[in-house]
Amino acid sequence: MGSINKRPLKAFVRFDGSGRVVAGSLVLRRKKPKVGNWQEITAYECCNPTTTRKSYPSGQVSSSSDVAAACALTLDTVVYLNLATVDVIAVGDIVYNDATGLNPYDGSGNFHRIEAPDGQDWNVEIGTNGGVTAAGLCA
Repeated sequence: MGSINKRPLKAFVRFDGSGRVVAGSLVLRRKKPKVGNWQEITAYECCNPTTTRKSYPSGQVSSSSDVAAACALTLDTVVYLNLATVDVIAVGDIVYNDATGLNPYDGSGNFHRIEAPDGQDWNVEIGTNGGVTAAGLCA
């Protein structure tokens, strides 16, 4: 016995000359219609799960220094902060180079001045994996 496809039809929409979808043009068919500019779209969204990525808030970071001088450094790089508590940088938080959190910031185990999303400056030690190992507010 052959298997039965529970979703044998594909969904297509028609586009006009300006590249906009023609209202009411959605059709379900086995093959794409021959006349017109048709594109296949996802027909069964309930059964095709999608993933969404979290976007982290941005801040700025300075170059590295020692613990005593970090707060005086100039902020020169945009970073993204995965904070356990909003607007508070703490041990265990992670600093990223990208908003989606795929590329950790390499802090080389040094101290940096970081401006949090609320504008407060922090003196933060950041490891090579972007992890915060020490943090305190700048005076």
